[in-house]
Amino acid sequence: MSPVIVACDLHDHVEIICMRRYPVLIHQLNGSTLHGIARDTRSTAQEEFLVLDKDEQKVEIPLLQIERIEVLDAAAPQQLIWLQPSGSCAV
Repeated sequence: MSPVIVACDLHDHVEIICMRRYPVLIHQLNGSTLHGIARDTRSTAQEEFLVLDKDEQKVEIPLLQIERIEVLDAAAPQQLIWLQPSGSCAV
């Protein structure tokens, strides 16, 4: 069985916020939030992660555990990205 992954268009938005190093507020499915700088994405055979710089440390958050990402830069073209486990994107 193939792992569930984020849809390609959503993955592209996440890559863009990482490329531009935007400050973000991550809202997780469990109700918790994390604030940091979007740094990168990382994939394993089973899971995809958003890598944040938070308090001078790298934090990896599974993309499928993220409800939404708030981009905290007024100049960003998209301020809110909702992630849903649908579609597929070969990464």
